[in-house]
Amino acid sequence: MNRLRRLFNLFEQKTELLQLLEASRKGQGIHIFIGAEAGLASLEECSVITAPYSADGQVVGTLAVVGPKRMDYQRVIPIVDITARLLGNALSQN
Repeated sequence: MNRLRRLFNLFEQKTELLQLLEASRKGQGIHIFIGAEAGLASLEECSVITAPYSADGQVVGTLAVVGPKRMDYQRVIPIVDITARLLGNALSQN
């Protein structure tokens, strides 16, 4: 329960999480942070999978999934990738 509180606190404060997402946004493709790799104490027991998405050739955001360290990476990584691409395509069409 304590871990969950720290995680929700991270979502409420946003600043640290936004820094992680911004770093992911600057790179290409999928980024995977497992536990301490994210650099955030609140995510030590979690994994974060991110992918930037673009509209009209410009990166406009980052899609992220936060889950347990032992998530089904083979399944989640392609879902994050495809969802980011679909989101970018939808934004480019409007």
